[in-house]
Amino acid sequence: MSAILLIIILVIAASVYAFYVFFMVIPSGPSSPEVFTYADDYWRGLYAFGFAISNTSIRDVVDQFLVVMDYNGNYLNFENSSTHSFNYINQLSANELYYYYRPQRRNQTEPQLSPEARIWNYQTGITRTILEGIDVRGHHEFLIEDGYFVTMRRIEKGGLDTVVHLDPQTGNETWLWSSEPYFPEKLCSLCRDDDWTHGNDVTVSLDGKYYYVNFRNTDNFAKVEIETKELVWIAGRNGNFTLLEDGIQKESLWYHSHIIKEVEPNVFIMFDNDFHNSTKLDDYPPGENPYVTNFGGQSRLIEITLDESTMSGEATWSYAPPAQYFSAIFGDVDILPNGNILGIFGTPDHRWTVDHVEIEEPFGASLLEINREGELIREYRFPLGVSIYRVLELSDDPIDYVGSWLLDIS
Repeated sequence: MSAILLIIILVIAASVYAFYVFFMVIPSGPSSPEVFTYADDYWRGLYAFGFAISNTSIRDVVDQFLVVMDYNGNYLNFENSSTHSFNYINQLSANELYYYYRPQRRNQTEPQLSPEARIWNYQTGITRTILEGIDVRGHHEFLIEDGYFVTMRRIEKGGLDTVVHLDPQTGNETWLWSSEPYFPEKLCSLCRDDDWTHGNDVTVSLDGKYYYVNFRNTDNFAKVEIETKELVWIAGRNGNFTLLEDGIQKESLWYHSHIIKEVEPNVFIMFDNDFHNSTKLDDYPPGENPYVTNFGGQSRLIEITLDESTMSGEATWSYAPPAQYFSAIFGDVDILPNGNILGIFGTPDHRWTVDHVEIEEPFGASLLEINREGELIREYRFPLGVSIYRVLELSDDPIDYVGSWLLDIS
């Protein structure tokens, strides 16, 4: 009798399990990218990044993730939120990431939540909030320096940008540089009146003495001395340098860019979105979404070399994928440990060729690894609706560039 009862119990259990598997919704992780390999010399390391999933409308986000991904496109671990985005990720130790946890209000009736700074152990999955109750509001940046944070904040009047230092214990501003004296009037006719400059990146010079501040809407970036707060120069449109590409003088070498990183003294890499390109505005037909539709734009990765003795700047290297990779917003570029270049073409809807013909299989964000010869080595292509702002390559020795003091804050 007991044997028959045991068989009945096992049959019922198996039936319940089968029903659960086939008819119930089982929570799962985010979709992995499709990986294309074109050469064997790709970087074999780990990537950390946040990404959003939308219905391909750039502002209609339905879910967000923070992931650590290996070079085969597999996620080692992930965090998930439907209410917050994961921004400005830094590595603190061999297994801990620091990030800016920013609330996303879907409509004006929802209460505005406060942003947080968090530390996530991606091996154990344990997350802890730091700086709780402190005003850590930032805009497009949240660097970790030795004893303070660096972020950007907008001036309400005109939407001009400042760079500030924040005390990690109180959140108080201890240092401020304002772009207001250098941009007395709006220069981008297609940009919002309350967002003249739209600063979107701050990086530190190789010698640690200067900030490079990228201004998207004015197509230029500034060199600012940290100790004196003096503006040294502005490079780009309406700046202090004569700009050249292939020996030809240009009004601008980039249009509404993201990211400016000094990789050698006075040598910089940048993601050129090629959005609101003044030489292509006749190709912008009315009534269509310029953030999605490609009107002749071709986003690219670019290297800029400046000569302060002659005050000239030149595009010394560039890589432009096919036009369907056009990214009006987002975008990142970095030099990988193996010497290749990683470009993040991060918008959620890639579908148009340069002649406004839709491709057969539209896709979302794409990470492209390219060598210095301009050859495509590897691609991580995400599903339609996935957007990525920036990507961090994880290091074996991150403490060199972060500083251990942050680990003591709790």
